[in-house]
Formats: sequence, structure tokens, C-alpha cells
Amino acid sequence: MYVVKINQKQPFTIFENVVFILDILVFSICTVFSLLSKEYSPAFGFIGFVLFGIICLQQTNAVLACVHDDYVVIRKFLKKYRFELKQVENVEYKVFQRRYEVIFSGKKFSVPYEYINSQKFISSLKMVNNYFATKEGIEKIKNYIKQNASAESFLLLPDKNITPTIFSSKIGGLPYWDLSIQYPLDSAGNKMHLLCQINFSDCKFENPILPKNGILQFFVSSSDEFYGMNWENAAEQKNWRIVFHEQINSGVKAEDIRKIVPEISITPVLNGFALKFSKSVSYMNDSDYRMDRLMEDAIKEILHEDSAKSIYELLGTEEENPYSAEIYKMLQETENYILGFPSFIQEDVRQNMSEEEASYYDTTLLHLDSSSCNGEAMCWGDMGCANFLINSDALKKRDFSKVYYTWDCF
Repeated sequence: MYVVKINQKQPFTIFENVVFILDILVFSICTVFSLLSKEYSPAFGFIGFVLFGIICLQQTNAVLACVHDDYVVIRKFLKKYRFELKQVENVEYKVFQRRYEVIFSGKKFSVPYEYINSQKFISSLKMVNNYFATKEGIEKIKNYIKQNASAESFLLLPDKNITPTIFSSKIGGLPYWDLSIQYPLDSAGNKMHLLCQINFSDCKFENPILPKNGILQFFVSSSDEFYGMNWENAAEQKNWRIVFHEQINSGVKAEDIRKIVPEISITPVLNGFALKFSKSVSYMNDSDYRMDRLMEDAIKEILHEDSAKSIYELLGTEEENPYSAEIYKMLQETENYILGFPSFIQEDVRQNMSEEEASYYDTTLLHLDSSSCNGEAMCWGDMGCANFLINSDALKKRDFSKVYYTWDCF
């Protein structure tokens, strides 16, 4: 059980209470003097003001609602009403009044936003008649996501049992390089740093759009604080670069490459190490620009209703709906991976694109996350993540000329 009541520590509430208490004290003194002076008519008036102050003080500080497991007792003026929680008909937030309007069986009540436990109360009401706050409902929405918004992905996990060579799949470190071609330079002519290297011949990926052999590399510049990301043209490989070596020269030696690579500088990579790969399943998450549309379609198919809700509006928080934790855990992705659905900290960059352009970047070429590898591998700003997005047909053709590079953080 918990109660919904005014926060008595708020400045306005303190002021209000002080005014009512002063009202009671002043008019009580006036009443006493009037009675001693045998001025009974003014005394009755003063008593009225005292009673008014007492009623206002009591009403201001009284409990608005007492919430139990399956019912609620709500006060409205001097009257109390008892309803079962499932009798709630509507909950609506009034933006300008900063209060909620709650309707129980046709009776309307006002719940101020700033009241203690008001958010908890409103959230619990929203979940009362929510089909997706049940085990059956959660299973249906989970199955819908699995059927309509899942994709094969491959996790890039640290392999600390081996020392990476120039040919290894790895985070950071010394890259493989064909000495017959120029090493990647940024717009200022500075050599760029290896972010990630994937050797497909070691990965044994069984996926039709990925190469069977060759080394794919991601380079970034350390000349600016954004590691080469271009806000205005994120697909322009000006201060970052993707290089695909289809043919590998096994005769290249590490000491030769060490002569041409730049000195260690500031990049997102904290510790370089070799990678191993694990097949996984990626799910569309709440940061994806298509997620709201997916939820709308899910509601239509499961409940046969037209309703536009985000996944959090649909499922609530884990505190409101204990079943929701199962979905949120399923959608959460904090590892480094390729393919699957991208994950963003702030927002999906594709939501500001035209539908045609957004649909072009349909594949995650690489996702790098600060939370991966227990936070030991890299750090993007304030524990952020980076995404390299490509078109699936371009990936099949090994065309890496049009890739969208972006990263964001908290």
C-alpha cells in the first residue's frame, strides 16, 4: 500500500501552510479579544475565519489517494470514494495544468503531477487493463518481435588467449596493410588509426551477403574530438575510412608495417585485442526509427486495435510491469557485432532521412559499443556506441564506398 499526497517540502506548499496557520492564529486571538470584550457578533465572524483556515490546512495536507493491491480510496473535497483498480476507464495528462485526469466508473478525479507517488499511481493504473502486462500478452509480443524484427548477427568477442598478429581479427592494434598502396590519410594529411579489423577467412561466417575471405578494416582520424565523424555528410570518408583487402599477401611482415603506421594517439580504443566470433540473433530495439510502427502493427495483429504507442508506453517500466523485463532484456545489445539491427544511444539517425534514403541503410556493417568487453575495449564519448550502416546489395558487391558512420553517447 502507498499514498498519494502533496509534497510538504515544496516552497509553494510551505507558503500555503504558513498562510493558513497564521490565519488560524490571528483570528483565534481576535476571537478571544472579542469574547473578552463581549463583542459576540465579531467573535462569530472570527470563528468562521478560524474554521476556514483549519479546513484549508486539512484539505491541503490530506492524503489524495490510498492505493492498495487491487483497490484505491480517493478523496474529493470532503468525500471519499472506493474503487477497484480495474474500474479505471481513462488516464489523461493535461500538459498546461500539469496534472492527470483519472476517470473511475464515470467519476473524474484530478491528480497533480508534483504529488508524492503520483507517477507511480498513474503508471499502475495504465497497466491495470493492459493485456501486455500479463504473461500471455508478453509471450505474444515477444513472438511477434521474433517473427517480424529479428535478424542474424555475429558478436565480436575478445579472445584473450591469443596474441593478435597483423592478419588477426581484432580491435585496435597493428593493421595488415598492402605496402603497394598508400596508407589511409585524413583531410589534414595525417595517418589514421585502426579501429577494427575483420579477417573473414578466420570467421567462418555462413551468411550469403558476407565475404568468405579478405580483410575488412575501419580507420578513424584522431585529429578531431569526433574521430572523423562528419555531421553534415556522414557517408563521406574524409576523416575515416573503410578498406577491404580482397587478396592477402601473407609475406607482409609486422616490422614493415610498423614503419608506416602512425604513433599511438587518442582514439576510442582503450585496449587492443584479438576477436573471436559467436553467431547470435539481433532484434529491433526501441532506438530504431521503425520500432513505433512495429508496435502499431503488433497491436493491430494481436488485439485487432488501431493504436500508436511506443514500446515503453505499451509495456511500461519493469517496476510497473514485471513481465516487461523479459522483452527489454531480449532487445538489449551491448556487445560489438556485425549485421543485425543497429543500436543508438540518442536516436536513430535514419529518422531524419527521407524514406528512400533511410531504407538504403538497411544493414549494420559494424556496431561498436563502449559497454562491450566489460568496458575494457573502447569508450565513445560518455559510454556511447558507433554504427557503420551499409546497403545489403552494396555489401554483396563488396562496395564500401557509401557507408554511414555515426556515433553518439549519453
